[in-house]
Amino acid sequence: MYTIERVVNGLLEENCWFITDPATNHCVVIDPGDEAGALITALGKRVLDGVLLTHGHFDHVGAAEELADYGSALVYVHADEAELLAWAPENAKQHGIEGLEVPVPDLTFQDGEELEVGAFCFTVIHTPGHTPGSSCFLLRDPETGQQHLFSGDTLFCHDIGRTDFLESVPQLMGSSLMKLAQLDPATIVYPGHGPVTTIADELAR
Repeated sequence: MYTIERVVNGLLEENCWFITDPATNHCVVIDPGDEAGALITALGKRVLDGVLLTHGHFDHVGAAEELADYGSALVYVHADEAELLAWAPENAKQHGIEGLEVPVPDLTFQDGEELEVGAFCFTVIHTPGHTPGSSCFLLRDPETGQQHLFSGDTLFCHDIGRTDFLESVPQLMGSSLMKLAQLDPATIVYPGHGPVTTIADELAR
């Protein structure tokens, strides 16, 4: 059974997620936003198979390059986020953060792709709205059948992502949320900020 660990980091208290297969000690990290040293410490002796980015905002990508280099792992992001990634240092400066190192994506993905990262297999759900390339990653635990959704800044506990940024696509957020509403209600949702929720809880509110 996979283990999922949250490390809250950075100025905006972003959730970085470590997904680990205890049987092999391999893991995938989603959205390492800041405090690379702390994330490397949290990685410990685990083998890093890949770094997945839900979108390109600075608070979700700031430690990706350093962590990936340390773990000799690849960085994955949606193809539509390249421009936003390049703008991440300027985005960070607006929050008083200088010298942000922009991660260079090794691989890009598209909606519906089965993303095989080491022994892990994530289904990409493209959810534009917060940003053009915002994406969620759906992971099924092969032992328990439990589904886990890493939703970035698209869906939070009792809230949704902001669509008032210049790079947002507000008219697409509704259809993106409808995609998530079709998932198994028992799916556990791991957002980019705040507490864990479920699809059932969000549908009931």
